[in-house]
Amino acid sequence: MRAETTNPFPKILVSMVVAGAMGASWMLPLHWVGPALSIVLVWFVWIQGKAWMRFAVALSYYAAGSIGLVRGVAVFFGSHAPIWEGAALWLGSATALAMGWTVADRPWKAALVLLFDALVPPMAFFDWMSPLASAGFFFPGSGVWGIGLLLVVVIGLGRHLDRMALALLTMLLGFNLLWFRPVVAPAGWKGIDLNVGPAVPDVQANLERHRRILAETLAKGRGARVLLLPETLETDWAGNAWAVQQAVPRGQIWLIGLSVPRQVGLLTDSIVAFQRGKAPRVLFDSAFPVPVSMWHPWSRGTGYVDSQNVGYRAAWWEPVRKIDGVRAWASICYDQLLPFVWMEALIQQPQVVLLTNNEWWAQGTGIPLVQRNTAWAWGRLLGAPEIEAENR
Repeated sequence: MRAETTNPFPKILVSMVVAGAMGASWMLPLHWVGPALSIVLVWFVWIQGKAWMRFAVALSYYAAGSIGLVRGVAVFFGSHAPIWEGAALWLGSATALAMGWTVADRPWKAALVLLFDALVPPMAFFDWMSPLASAGFFFPGSGVWGIGLLLVVVIGLGRHLDRMALALLTMLLGFNLLWFRPVVAPAGWKGIDLNVGPAVPDVQANLERHRRILAETLAKGRGARVLLLPETLETDWAGNAWAVQQAVPRGQIWLIGLSVPRQVGLLTDSIVAFQRGKAPRVLFDSAFPVPVSMWHPWSRGTGYVDSQNVGYRAAWWEPVRKIDGVRAWASICYDQLLPFVWMEALIQQPQVVLLTNNEWWAQGTGIPLVQRNTAWAWGRLLGAPEIEAENR
């Protein structure tokens, strides 16, 4: 029997370039491209003959799509943060996610890898760009059944794309482009984008920032019934809450992203409802705040400000709440990237999805686009309208 002499490196290099392009497509301003192409990664990994090849292809995908972490970490932690910190988080998360794909030499194993990365810690804590999100593109409005259909497709993968598979793909694309129409948001609900950046140590500057938040919200929210404001705009101190309460016009509900003190050294990344004549209510807490920078249970703080090593508590479960008669569910910033959090919404089937973000630190990194495109795909799978508020 003649020994195999084919050089595998040209094939693997081409595969890595294509996989990298698929990962980078999550940073395009076209919502559907990244989710639609991500399912191709599964097939691309599976056809590789050896474990190290599967790892290399998967690593190219995850590393290309999350490259924004290198610069984003430096901005978030400040100029004192070394470049290697961002590079370590970038390569570390990409490597961890790629490792599981080394065993995916059968379609059913690929399906298990998808579920493992999405649901099992620690992988579930940073499962960016999961191909599970492609269910939102191919099976819009199908809810949890769409995940099942996608896994059936993955298990049925063959080494060659036959005519039946191409015909089915064409039918799905036609359904998406010609028939499916997203649900319209409830009348009177509106997201308010702001450009106020982060809070700063300067008291006078923060007072001016607070006034800008209220003035812009009042100006942009005229005629609306329910207003959604961005994530972690301020800390939920008594003075801040009182000032907001006085500013809310009668007949409006303001849903504001605040850091809510819970105990010494611990806050929650929350959405608080303000309404004239009623006490403020914490409606939603982030299921899983950004690991390391916000969620770090291994390091306990001594107070409620950044200089005291303050941390954020994970709620783990995000329940649906009724707001003005509408069943609403919130996905707060980093939660929007994680399949396990979105599956909580699939189970509960909300009528509207609230998206709050604080993107001042991530501009120019591609991270906001990955987050937005992921939220678009999962919201489409839910069949629920999305209302978004960003602070840049």
